[in-house]
Amino acid sequence: MKAYGSTTILPVLCGVFVLASGGLLAEDITTTDGQVYPNASMRRAGAMVMIKVSIPGGTSMVEMGLQPARIAKINFKEPPELAKALAAAAKANANEVLNLTGAYVVKEGDYKDLPGSWWPEMARLRLLALAAVSKDTECAELARQIGALQIPWAEALSRGGALFAPLSSSDTEAVVVGAKSLPRLGGDQGSALAQLALARALLLKKDYTGAIRAFLTVKVFYPSVALLQPSALMGSSTTYVALKDEKRAVQSLNEIVTDWPDSPQATEAKKKSEALGKP
Repeated sequence: MKAYGSTTILPVLCGVFVLASGGLLAEDITTTDGQVYPNASMRRAGAMVMIKVSIPGGTSMVEMGLQPARIAKINFKEPPELAKALAAAAKANANEVLNLTGAYVVKEGDYKDLPGSWWPEMARLRLLALAAVSKDTECAELARQIGALQIPWAEALSRGGALFAPLSSSDTEAVVVGAKSLPRLGGDQGSALAQLALARALLLKKDYTGAIRAFLTVKVFYPSVALLQPSALMGSSTTYVALKDEKRAVQSLNEIVTDWPDSPQATEAKKKSEALGKP
């Protein structure tokens, strides 16, 4: 979507508002009864979606309100940052994902619940990146926003991300209890998030056996969640050091350097590996 300046509302005509200037540009807006508004300009006014349309047979424009439940589809333009963010996520480059998604997630938040919005996908990538770099409070807040969406995958992702709120305050028991509400195996990205939060909590509790199990769960059973892999490996290394298994600690660090060189953890992993490898 592209901004076209502020909207000025003129006198009310027949229950709609005449506009002096446009709001936000969308593509076609299709309602549940089959009505199509092509190349419509729109803005959000509380729960309503206000769209700018032409009066039949005339040249003037009017603004009418639609309840989100009446909208079947909006053809939002795909944000150019999305493809780049997906490519960065595949390389576990969490910092790049955060740079690419930040402005969009903030700017398009008013439209996140509308069918066709790209906000959920951009927010999903951002959530994983926040967890990957231990921005726990921001992660939990974004998880709350994602949880408000009425889409199938949002609930589990939100529940997994929400566990980083008690983690940020070292409420480890809340994390342990919350992680049990999501499947350890056979889950989705929400489960991967939950296992990462659980591993960090158990590491704080000095339950090293439980921590290494949870870290390795992320690595072994959720390899497709690339953004979380370097963080899980770094946590594994720290746990192995606590267990006095320096060989496996170095192996985990070297795996970050080799497999995830673009990740935020790569530089630190190389330094730690060299330090542990010294006689």
